[in-house]
Amino acid sequence: MLLETNPFYLLKQSGQEDAFAEAMDLRNCVKKFGALGDWATAAERFADYWGGAGSWRDMSPERRNAFAEGLKPNYFEWDAVMGETTPVEQWARLLPRATLVVSDPNTAFPIREITALLRRSCPMRTYKEIAGGGHMAPLTRPDVINPLVRSFLRLSLGDDWASPAQASG
Repeated sequence: MLLETNPFYLLKQSGQEDAFAEAMDLRNCVKKFGALGDWATAAERFADYWGGAGSWRDMSPERRNAFAEGLKPNYFEWDAVMGETTPVEQWARLLPRATLVVSDPNTAFPIREITALLRRSCPMRTYKEIAGGGHMAPLTRPDVINPLVRSFLRLSLGDDWASPAQASG
């Protein structure tokens, strides 16, 4: 299951220069301010990019601190999503047929373009759009995402995929 998947390098490979540039702007912010140890600035830009303008401002100070701390691994994750070279054509072999790709039709431009690329290259996968979910839907819309994940896992793996305690949570 891929939620708002972000192999941004595919944008460059497919000539989606504007979408790639937008992703690079966010990457450059995280890399620049992360290298300086200014995680609050990187986190503000990241939160507002994925969650909408004012997302950072609307967080409590405790939530901001946790968000900035949680963003630190993202500094290294950009290397993977920008430095990969696997062509989009190979994704059809890499993704199992039982793959669900979830995105918001109004999400960030780069994610919309990546989803469109995957739809063309991997048409036998399942695609689901969740309006209003956005990239942060696992955090902001667990009421929608959790049942979707549970349902997909049950369909893909059967009812015994989790213990009763896990299935109820």
